[in-house]
Amino acid sequence: MIRGGKRRQREFEKVALPYLEAVYQFAHSLTRDATAAEDLVQETFLHGFRSFARFEPGTNCKAWLFRICKNCFIDKFREKRRRPAHQEIALAEPAAHDSPHDVAMFERNSIENEEIFLDLFGDEVNRFVHELPEDFRQALLLCDLQALTYEEIAGVLEIPIGTVRSRISRARSFLRERLEGYAREYGYLKEPRR
Repeated sequence: MIRGGKRRQREFEKVALPYLEAVYQFAHSLTRDATAAEDLVQETFLHGFRSFARFEPGTNCKAWLFRICKNCFIDKFREKRRRPAHQEIALAEPAAHDSPHDVAMFERNSIENEEIFLDLFGDEVNRFVHELPEDFRQALLLCDLQALTYEEIAGVLEIPIGTVRSRISRARSFLRERLEGYAREYGYLKEPRR
């Protein structure tokens, strides 16, 4: 390790590692797969360590790491799109419809790969959050679950702050509508008087 490298490593660990779980949750919300999220977190922290000299002490390290994570995710996505897909084809086997075993395996794998934040809410809330357009969902989760400011979210998502406000407002309106209907349906909220 180069001179001062140990000090830089200790400083990076002190400043960045407390956000490991938050970065994992953000990565998982992007990838929707536990293994891919772990890989993305590893790449994020590697990039973060390599560019730690450019990190401005006193600024929000969490937002800085989220921006790196998002950029790594976008880079991987672009790389995957450029690369042709390879599939093994069993030439001797005829094409078949999904068997009950295949469907059960798909359902089990889907359950194992659910986003971390789903454990925080009920099924209906999770369904409504998943129904949000991706752009709205990312902004809302960064604000309400990761407690980033609008300015920090704008930096992470690389969009104007007005767009952040708009996306969060629209996401909350969307959720409010659906949750009010759900609450009325199950008797938690009375029908409005006319």
